[in-house]
Amino acid sequence: MNDFSNTPITELTALIAEHLQSHGIEVVLVGGLAVEIYTDNLYLTKDIDMVNTNYSAPKAIHRAMAELGFHKRGRVYENDTTDITVEFPPGPLSVGDQLIKETTQQSVADKSVPILTVRDVVKDRLAAYIHWQDRQSLIQAATILIKHQRDPVEFKAFCEHEGTSADYGLFQDLYRRARKQNILDMAQLEHLLAEILLENI
Repeated sequence: MNDFSNTPITELTALIAEHLQSHGIEVVLVGGLAVEIYTDNLYLTKDIDMVNTNYSAPKAIHRAMAELGFHKRGRVYENDTTDITVEFPPGPLSVGDQLIKETTQQSVADKSVPILTVRDVVKDRLAAYIHWQDRQSLIQAATILIKHQRDPVEFKAFCEHEGTSADYGLFQDLYRRARKQNILDMAQLEHLLAEILLENI
């Protein structure tokens, strides 16, 4: 049996993606691990979320994952040698109500992992904040922007389409203050966001 007890999550993701590809199963990495990769590990997760983009039969995914020692329990695949879990959220690949047509590749452990673009990961996090009021997702979106030197104005139309101009205003304010104070630590960003929300009451 494969032993993944000492396999880092990004390396395991690359291995799984390559294995699925060998079975004709196309996947794209989304969710928290995409955030971890784009923030250079400022955010950490033990969950791998991959959308099957060519709608392979569930049985084919079960068989391929079983070959690696992963078996489905509830919504996720687990392996007895690691506490990392794998989930395949249903397609289509989208952020908000926008279908995603373009993805990219990230090089991990000499393998290539299909992943959402930086822009779409930010949109995904913004949508999570707008629709579920998940503050951590807003903080993650701001962190990615700072790390990759992107401008919040790129996401103004998306925020206003998915939510309101107030959602964009909060995102922009968090980003600008974090840049001004040279804050990148997520705990400090959480504190900064709490301060801004208190001011707006």
